[in-house]
Amino acid sequence: MNRVLLPWLLLPLLTLLVVVPVGFMFLGAFMSGALVDPEAHLTWEKVAAVYTTLPYLRTLASTLVIAGFVAVAAAVSGVILAWLISRTDLPAKATMETCIIAPLFLSPFVGAIAWLVLGSPKAGLLNVIAATLGASGPVINVATPAGIVLIMALYYVPYAYLTVAAALRNMDPALEEAAYLNGSGVFGTLLRVTLPAVRPSLISAFFFVFVLAAGTFAIPAVLDRSSQVRFLAVDVFQASATYPIDYGTSAAIGTLLFWISLVGVAAYRFAAMAARRFVTVTARGFRIRPVRLRAWRLPAVGLIAAYLALAIVLPYLALLYSAFARPGSSILAPELTLATARAVSTSREVAGATWNTLLVGIITPTLCVLLGLVVAYAVRRMRVRGAGALDFITMFSIAVPGIVFGTGVFWTYVLTPVYGTVWVLVLAFLAAYLPFAYRISDTALLQIDRALEEASALCGASHLRTLSRITLRLARPALLSAWIMVFIFAVREISAAVLLTSSDNIVLSVLSYNYLDYGDVPKAAVVGLLQTALLAVGVIAGRAIFRVKLSRQM
Repeated sequence: MNRVLLPWLLLPLLTLLVVVPVGFMFLGAFMSGALVDPEAHLTWEKVAAVYTTLPYLRTLASTLVIAGFVAVAAAVSGVILAWLISRTDLPAKATMETCIIAPLFLSPFVGAIAWLVLGSPKAGLLNVIAATLGASGPVINVATPAGIVLIMALYYVPYAYLTVAAALRNMDPALEEAAYLNGSGVFGTLLRVTLPAVRPSLISAFFFVFVLAAGTFAIPAVLDRSSQVRFLAVDVFQASATYPIDYGTSAAIGTLLFWISLVGVAAYRFAAMAARRFVTVTARGFRIRPVRLRAWRLPAVGLIAAYLALAIVLPYLALLYSAFARPGSSILAPELTLATARAVSTSREVAGATWNTLLVGIITPTLCVLLGLVVAYAVRRMRVRGAGALDFITMFSIAVPGIVFGTGVFWTYVLTPVYGTVWVLVLAFLAAYLPFAYRISDTALLQIDRALEEASALCGASHLRTLSRITLRLARPALLSAWIMVFIFAVREISAAVLLTSSDNIVLSVLSYNYLDYGDVPKAAVVGLLQTALLAVGVIAGRAIFRVKLSRQM
């Protein structure tokens, strides 16, 4: 690799992938029509309507309030769960932690469909069972603001947990030991010592979840079928997908959502930087004295079990019921049928969507990891000129919600041959998830001693040969993790895909949404189960392939 030429190749490529779509989205917000419309002209009308009129301001307020409640609920839950895992004598901690982070590997969209089956006010399984037992009204209604907050928080708890748990593990427990020696109890130490020490990480977790919740599309779009709760991401889709199509208004709403996310990410980065001033890791070895839960051990295990049941077990039982129970049969003793599964498995539309999902799911993480590794190597090892710009542009899309980025990609590629093909999805997902692959690659390079690469260079190896023969092999575990993460995101992605798919490039997540939109919940459930199976097979296959290659090298 040429140290001088590489930045001139990477900067234009990253700019085209990441920055240009956002720029085109802002251009679209000031257009009276689509780019293909010969009569389209520049105007302030769409932006003025979105930024100043009461209906959109109410939607903005609703989005901010719901995202705020979701972030608070997820952050509080994440702190409680992180403290239980890292500071108590909870049994089977590895298993418990796996249960907490398991929702990361599943689709929130599929979970939303399941909770629609479980908690819709009239026909939800839980409400029907409650009525059978004598309840006079619905015991749960997920189509309310509180229901939407609850379901969204379920699937964002793992993000807060991972952030806070890392801070707790890196905290010197000598501080807590000193509090105990001075007569402070468990809860007093928690409130006066532990929480203040991890406060910056808690704040960063809040803002990270806030950004994710503010830009989410799937859960409010599925649960709020009557549009009682307005959400900006849903409005972006409705403006570009319902007749009369208004692409300018869709782009204008996208710009508003972009500014919210940008402010949220800036606050998150500030909190993360502040967390470094609270580092309490010392060079001394230390051993954490776990808090004995005693009588609280069973409730603590029950809390984690309840979270697992709400986030995974109940939703997938509901999907299985909806997919295989005969319509009209008893909920408590359902008659099973394979009719829906057969109809879905023999559908050409489903076969095409499965193939497209596999293509996007394999190509996207592969390109993401390769490009992320090259950028990380150029920035971290080669220290090329413009490394700061490369780092900024690569991480830029993390501030752009999926549906907003989908809007920008639409405006960028609508007049090109890639529009309407799987490649437009690959380009959108590549730019959206590149920050994750890049950051993991960068962390992996930091953990590899430069002396190994310097020895390779002294032996006459080029940067490319050193990267392939030394760095790539040592970083393989981290790169596998990055590949699996991006694979999961790409297969379950719906926010950007829902704006970019057509009959030729439809993927399973959008097909499931279409079935739901047509009122065919059983088919939506079957496709959701198929999507989950693809996720599981992809993760298992990726890990198996990695093990085979590693064993051959050893």
